[in-house]
Amino acid sequence: MKKILLSIAMLGLFVSTSFSKTYVVGVENINYYPNYTTINGKYAASAGKEILDAFAKDAGITFKYKPYPVARLFTTFLKKKSKLDFKFPDHEYWKGPDKKSFCKKLGYQPSESAVGSAGEPGTGINQKCIKFSQYAFQYIDGVMVKKENLGKGQGALKKLGTIRGFTAWDYIGGIKSGKIKIKEANDFQGLLKQISKNRIDGGYMSISGGRHGASQIGLAGKLVYDPALPATKSGYKLSSHKHKDIIEKFYKFLVEKKDMLDEIRKKYKVYNIYKK
Repeated sequence: MKKILLSIAMLGLFVSTSFSKTYVVGVENINYYPNYTTINGKYAASAGKEILDAFAKDAGITFKYKPYPVARLFTTFLKKKSKLDFKFPDHEYWKGPDKKSFCKKLGYQPSESAVGSAGEPGTGINQKCIKFSQYAFQYIDGVMVKKENLGKGQGALKKLGTIRGFTAWDYIGGIKSGKIKIKEANDFQGLLKQISKNRIDGGYMSISGGRHGASQIGLAGKLVYDPALPATKSGYKLSSHKHKDIIEKFYKFLVEKKDMLDEIRKKYKVYNIYKK
């Protein structure tokens, strides 16, 4: 009898595992470690992946990750019959006009809410169209410089480096006016090396990624974040226009499993990277 009950239990576990719902998450095909990273076409260990995997396990679902170039990820996601169920990372501010245009085509009017899903100023994107979670974890996009150039101010930034596909929004005025020239690099290490060799005055990047990259090429302490320069302090969100119910579950998961998730954030050095 015990053997029969054990067999039934094991069969139930097999069936529940075999038939768990699989969802496709669109991710960026870029090495942006420790935040998130794709290596040789595969979404790899990082803060983003570990948090999403933990949620999928808790919710009894499976996430399949599909990497795309940054720009193509947006266009693929913003289709009514998109092959993607979710996008990570995302934020209402990113490609905001494109998102509002997409929602308008689906018949959704712009939202009149004054705040976004994480309490930041609203963007007009209707959450009934595209649902955004709270922050999975925080980030700072700012400028890293040589230590000896720390505190020289924005006027010293004549040549600013960025990761290919990303926009230095905090410096868009200077870029459009021609006061700041932009040079691109494929990854953190390439950008950091340009700073070290004085090819650029500073690099606009994820500070957690920049610090990790500097430690990998012997430049930790020599290249530093300049907090006096304009920077964006925000967080990465999960979004969907197909499965808003699961975004709600993820929201609840972020609250209820905070202690466990904080251990993941600390592991990847993205825990409370700034104070609200």
